[in-house]
Amino acid sequence: MSEYKRETGILTLSLADAQNFHRTADHKLGENPSIEFYADKLRNFGYDVTRVSKDELDVKASEDEIYEFLSGQLIYL
Repeated sequence: MSEYKRETGILTLSLADAQNFHRTADHKLGENPSIEFYADKLRNFGYDVTRVSKDELDVKASEDEIYEFLSGQLIYL
């Protein structure tokens, strides 16, 4: 489960939530990318990923922002 800490502005994003949010076409259908895939994806788009572990990462962003990014919702803005 993902958790956002308002006082630090850091979202701890679980691998399961990242995979559930992810709806863009940059991976094969049925493929479950690793947490490193999401860390690299976020970094490539300018997000500050501060920690990566086996099944979660910390990123300086809100859950809504990351959901919009991973789901492809930002393309409609």
